[in-house]
Amino acid sequence: MKIIKALSALLFAVALASPFAALAGKDGRHQVVIQVTDADPGKWNLALNVAENLQEAYGKAKEKGGAAAARAKDYLDDAKKYLGEARERMTALAAKSREQAEILYNNAKEQYEILSAKAKDLYGKAKTRISEVDFKTKGDEVVEYVRANPGKAVLIALAIGFVVGYATRPRD
Repeated sequence: MKIIKALSALLFAVALASPFAALAGKDGRHQVVIQVTDADPGKWNLALNVAENLQEAYGKAKEKGGAAAARAKDYLDDAKKYLGEARERMTALAAKSREQAEILYNNAKEQYEILSAKAKDLYGKAKTRISEVDFKTKGDEVVEYVRANPGKAVLIALAIGFVVGYATRPRD
């Protein structure tokens, strides 16, 4: 919020100074010419009043411009300070995040190694059990069961076909 105030004060100061900058001469001073060609004292007084009003307005604008420039400088200094603090905090957060990421990576690596060892062990046990099974004998037992219970065998095959078909059907 302070950054926005600083930038708006700076823009305000520039906006105040720009009309007067166009009036500045070569030496940087502002010059105004008021010419009266009539011999009318009323017009002379009017021209003098305009000149006094211009001097007064220029002085006020100069004071306001100086105050606005001072406020803008203060706001810019505050903005620099807050940006520096934000940069320091972001650096600290980045370092902390990096440390947390390394810890999480190491934990995940440990878990992977443990699970990998368990999977290798289970694979070895399954391989051993499968090598112990005599598939010829099991096949003969299945054929015997189908001959002894043909109705059950057909219903089991139908149920398995339904489940496989349902699981592999295309989804809309």
